[in-house]
Amino acid sequence: MGVVAVAKWPYFAGDYVVGREEAAFAVVTCGSHDLPEKVVALAADLVAIAGSCETENDGVARVIQNIVSNSNIRFLVVCGEEVVGHAPGQTIVSLHENGIGPDYKVIGSEGTIPVLHPKYFKVGDPYTVVERFRKQVELVDLRGEKNPDSIAAKIRSLATKRVEKYSEPPLLPLPEEEKYDWATALRRIEEKGWLREREVEPVSSLFYRRELMVYDVAGVKLGGQRGEYSTVLAGTIFYRKEPIVRDPIKGIFDEKAAEELIVRQTELSDEYCVPSMVHVVGETGEALSNYMLFVADVTDAPIIIDSTSLEARVEAMMIAKEVGLEHKTIYNSVLSAEERELEALRDVAPIEHAIILSYGFTLDERLKKADLILSSVRGVVEKAILDPGVPILGEGGLEALHSAWTMKKLYGYPTAIGIHNMLAGVHHELRRKMDFSFIYALPSLYGVDLNLYGPMKNAPRIFPLVAAAEAAVADELHSVLGVHPRPTHPYYKVRETK
Repeated sequence: MGVVAVAKWPYFAGDYVVGREEAAFAVVTCGSHDLPEKVVALAADLVAIAGSCETENDGVARVIQNIVSNSNIRFLVVCGEEVVGHAPGQTIVSLHENGIGPDYKVIGSEGTIPVLHPKYFKVGDPYTVVERFRKQVELVDLRGEKNPDSIAAKIRSLATKRVEKYSEPPLLPLPEEEKYDWATALRRIEEKGWLREREVEPVSSLFYRRELMVYDVAGVKLGGQRGEYSTVLAGTIFYRKEPIVRDPIKGIFDEKAAEELIVRQTELSDEYCVPSMVHVVGETGEALSNYMLFVADVTDAPIIIDSTSLEARVEAMMIAKEVGLEHKTIYNSVLSAEERELEALRDVAPIEHAIILSYGFTLDERLKKADLILSSVRGVVEKAILDPGVPILGEGGLEALHSAWTMKKLYGYPTAIGIHNMLAGVHHELRRKMDFSFIYALPSLYGVDLNLYGPMKNAPRIFPLVAAAEAAVADELHSVLGVHPRPTHPYYKVRETK
């Protein structure tokens, strides 16, 4: 989550409950969202802040910054249910024990992307903040403990120690220099060449000046020029904490409710001429495979299989090949060029379609990672789809869209983006006051081919919005360049009403 401009501590937004600011304990409950309020209620005088944390990068960065910006906090209790794949609890424990390496990675973390990038930090550079965190607090490892009475009892027993306020002043958010000095900012950008990576111009032209690849995934076209084919919308189902999931380990769920969601997305896809896919998320190989096979029985739409667990993704891909679903399945995603991952992928090679996640915070970081992964998966992945990764709004979310444009121009491959992730950092109170629906149209404006829009339950709101954006893009191309989109494009739905 991004920084919220507030006058007092805690300075960083999150899913937390504030107790007594002068208290010595902070509590992070990982994936147990119901615990913070219960723990604070039982030990309100002893706990300064208690909250959940689901990610091993920006989530952990917010946790430690809210700690080092309050010198009263001397203990951090890590408890609750661990988040599979992301492992924020294990990451925090490793961070406290080992710190971070030269690449900002948490040493010893088992998380998927345990990188504490400078863009996450507002109270100092990552190394300074991490070392302050390690010195300031004693870590209490109660991972897996979900009983609020037991957690509160441990806090009360430790509170008998006499611990003074940390001797150094709190690390407070740094002022933003040259906040409105556009002249200086533009001059700095020109000097550093940030707008021209590898001689690629910024998004200022309507057309990609190169031949682009177009994939046919079970009848759904993916790729091509901006406005040639409609972007594809993929709603997510069976994600963590979704009400229809009854057992996330075995993959047991409410089949009737799941079918209704999938059928509704299909109906909207037909109505608005926006093609769709089903983004299936599972915590284990058994669960992900069960979900995938169910979806294949309900719809002919392509299926994107996804998990934070490498083993789960590979197992589901293996099942897909065994039952003849490999041609309509997209593997999501290849995260690195590390031998462990490559060895697992070779066991199911060739993979016909796979998303390459080149997550980073700058265009250059993303391009370097894409180069590395693409060169490593030759002979393993036949048709690559590039995803630049989306940081949260306020930490480079829009820059990811520019990266998607540039990556497509450089490599010619179709692109994908999990645009819903951009909202992860927007506080729920702000979401009620402001309408952030516009973000779902951004991939269309930037020529992104696959828009993973988040929970499928939001399909009735997303499809008409994206159809309108697609029609606007195609109209622009037709008016300026005299070209028409392909016959199935939403552009023609608009013209039908004229």
